[in-house]
Amino acid sequence: MKKVIFLSLISVLLFSFTKPETIKWYSLTEGLEIARRENKPMLLFVYVSWCDKCQRMDKKVFTNKEVIPLITENFIAVKMNPEVDSAYFRNDNILKRKVFLNEVTPGRLAISVPTTVFYREKEDENVIMNGLQDPSELIENIQQFLKK
Repeated sequence: MKKVIFLSLISVLLFSFTKPETIKWYSLTEGLEIARRENKPMLLFVYVSWCDKCQRMDKKVFTNKEVIPLITENFIAVKMNPEVDSAYFRNDNILKRKVFLNEVTPGRLAISVPTTVFYREKEDENVIMNGLQDPSELIENIQQFLKK
């Protein structure tokens, strides 16, 4: 009986310390709220459904076993499709996505897809990465951002 209890305890401990297997993605409204509450930066992935490079990042980069824990431990992950996600909430106000994208990428007339942004709401300098990235590029960019 003691062996069963001991083995059960060990298995519970092992499972509780395993790394996440997937990234939990939030909507923009949810992500902003959670990022504020937890005082964490957001990783914003701007994509569209018909974009081949966006799909490759989703399938090859955001499923990478080294990328997943880096994102889940350090960011609130948000996916935003500008063709679908037309508005979001901030302080009980509805704002258009163009207002938000202008804040995230100031001075840019348009945003290309895929674009990955490391975003801290109260800071002026967000890291904006346009185009397809491989896992090693994203890992390097995350590590540089976290050193700041």
